[in-house]
Amino acid sequence: MDEVVASALVHLASAVDLPLLVVATSERGAPAVRWANGAAATLLGREVSQLVHTQLDGILEPADGIAASDRLRRERSVRWPVQARHADGSTQRVDAIASPTPGASRGLHPDEQWWAVRIESPAPVGRERTQRVEDRFAALSTRSPAPTVVSDVGARLAHVNDAFARLLEAPAEELCGTAWLEHVLPDDLAALLDCVSTALEGQHAEADVRLRQRSGHIRWAHVTLAPANSPGQAAGFVGTVEDVTERLAQEHRLAYQARHDLLTGLPNRAALTEALTAVLAPAPRRREEQLAVLLLDLDDFKVVNDGLGHECGDSLLIEVAHRLSAVVRGDDVVARLGGDEFVLLCRGLDGPTGASVAAQRIIDAVSIPVDVQGVRVRPSASIGIVVLDATHVTAEQVLRDADIAMYSAKSAGKDRFAVADADAVAEARRSLRLVADLRQALAQRTLDVVYQPVVLTGDPQAGEDQIVSLEALCRWRHPELGAISPAVFVPLAEQNNLVPALDAHVLHVACRDLAAWRERLGERAPATVAVNFSAVSLAVPGLARRVQETVEAAGLQVRDLCLEITETAVLTDTAACKEALEELRRLGASVAVDDFGTGYSSLTYLRELPVDHLKVDRSFIKDLCSDSARSARAVTTAVVALARALGLGTIAEGVETTDQAAVVAELGCDAAQGYLYSHPLVASEILELLLRGGPLPHAAAPAPSSTAPSSATPSPAAQAALPRPAGPPDARPAQHLTSISAAGAGTPHTEVAPSAAHR
Repeated sequence: MDEVVASALVHLASAVDLPLLVVATSERGAPAVRWANGAAATLLGREVSQLVHTQLDGILEPADGIAASDRLRRERSVRWPVQARHADGSTQRVDAIASPTPGASRGLHPDEQWWAVRIESPAPVGRERTQRVEDRFAALSTRSPAPTVVSDVGARLAHVNDAFARLLEAPAEELCGTAWLEHVLPDDLAALLDCVSTALEGQHAEADVRLRQRSGHIRWAHVTLAPANSPGQAAGFVGTVEDVTERLAQEHRLAYQARHDLLTGLPNRAALTEALTAVLAPAPRRREEQLAVLLLDLDDFKVVNDGLGHECGDSLLIEVAHRLSAVVRGDDVVARLGGDEFVLLCRGLDGPTGASVAAQRIIDAVSIPVDVQGVRVRPSASIGIVVLDATHVTAEQVLRDADIAMYSAKSAGKDRFAVADADAVAEARRSLRLVADLRQALAQRTLDVVYQPVVLTGDPQAGEDQIVSLEALCRWRHPELGAISPAVFVPLAEQNNLVPALDAHVLHVACRDLAAWRERLGERAPATVAVNFSAVSLAVPGLARRVQETVEAAGLQVRDLCLEITETAVLTDTAACKEALEELRRLGASVAVDDFGTGYSSLTYLRELPVDHLKVDRSFIKDLCSDSARSARAVTTAVVALARALGLGTIAEGVETTDQAAVVAELGCDAAQGYLYSHPLVASEILELLLRGGPLPHAAAPAPSSTAPSSATPSPAAQAALPRPAGPPDARPAQHLTSISAAGAGTPHTEVAPSAAHR
């Protein structure tokens, strides 16, 4: 509206012959001209461009010696005598009348106030010109689309325009005087009168009030008043009245949407955070009542969403919201965090016992069967409970602890509740820290890789075995916490989608080290490396391209690589595994199945997937010489026979005694690894071992054994290259069994028994 009025003033001044200047005042200097019309330029004997930026006192010299800057301090109209100085040096006695622009229009700078300065002659002819200008201004405001009011005495209106009359649905003449105040709602009248009083005191004022139209409808209006004086009259004002009903309604809708869930109508996370923050603030009330937060997550909601469609899922969420709202008390808060998670802030409960009773009541209410678009569904929920105490400071902390308890309930079997346990919360917070640190370690490539030798099976009494490969194991030495077991950080990587990064890191290090060994050792270096990839990594698009880029960047070829995948990973997403492995196989890589026999075995994938080797899981190897030896031998024998029939090689994992080594050799495994032969070694120790050459001394003392070497021991040719045993005529060419894999990069690794794991 300010721009409209300012534009109107400029248009009016340009159209008449009354000298007019637009002057800007600020704290930075004396009042200066910002605009002038032709009449002012003629009066002062200058071009309009010459007047712009000229100081006002330089062309209108105060007759009484009071500077213009002192007169224009208050935003009220003022008149003072001046000498208008012509360009030729002559002067003319005139009056200057300055009025602040309505709406406090700003100038070139935010701290400027603009004034309209009229130059009038003291003679009667000047008064006539002034009257003509005022008449034209009245006509202009009458035709303005913005509701406009003008007061010449107090709150009495001397003039209202047609737009204001239309706003109140009343004739303009009926609104003059004080009659317009009758349309203001009584509750808002005091605010409007305060606004009028402020304007009459010479200051701009604004107020939001409700106006009652003649038809009875209520409209919200934003009233802006600016002080104004008319010649011969007392203090008055000029103002605009903007109808903001639709704007406020839209703002209210947006404010509601910002704090409520659009699907269920419940308060959302933002509103819940406000409520929690309020109850967590130190106050006597917080100490007087027991408060509990219950975080509810629907069990297996994804099954409903995926199986019946999102529309059915939304219907179920709405029904659950209604049930939660019905089961709680009036002063409790029910909110939807998002997805299938709801939070209840319950008051007046008797500690954990009362919260548990409330949680069971909620579970019972949620679990009542419901028809969702013709389908009978029995929903269930898991609830995490946090009873607020002095240790809870922020809403985020409360929700995090409730989330930990909720997942504890899910882990215990779902359809139940769990109260936040201090130890579980502390462990979860430690896990959060470890996840953040693990993410940083991956980004900075500070995770370590150690190597464990893989040897040819032979005579365990000889006390020496020939190294044919190495397995790489990922290790993490935390800068503050020390060594972190893979049994700890690998599951965290799986839960936080860090497994692909972990796999990629081990691939990078393995290729780098193999290239370094080849450069130093030549033909004595391992022939190939194998890197363990999880099902998650195999399902990522573009895996083959990234693997090829990493291998070639190290100066190797894809045929130097063997991929290790677990049986569980294959069965998790066979299609994704097949596509990724076949593409890598076409590039020359070989494939080994790790931990064979521990998953839900299906022999179909051995026929469909490009598999070259089977690694017999250590869970079978450790029982070969125990009370369960008979069944363990039977399983191991079957695995070896199956591998030979399919033309695949075999490696026994977790060999720790000479008795186990002897049985492994007897049963026909091509190679073995475990603590009997060596602990994992760093890259420099592996290099030293390979430089030394020769057999690898047993890491443990040989145990007496009467088992003779088996005829299944590989031949000298097999010991050189460790090919797969002879198989069907269409068996693929033999591959070297050099094995390097990331321990736990998506699956646990089995180079040692549980008691010695990750030592």
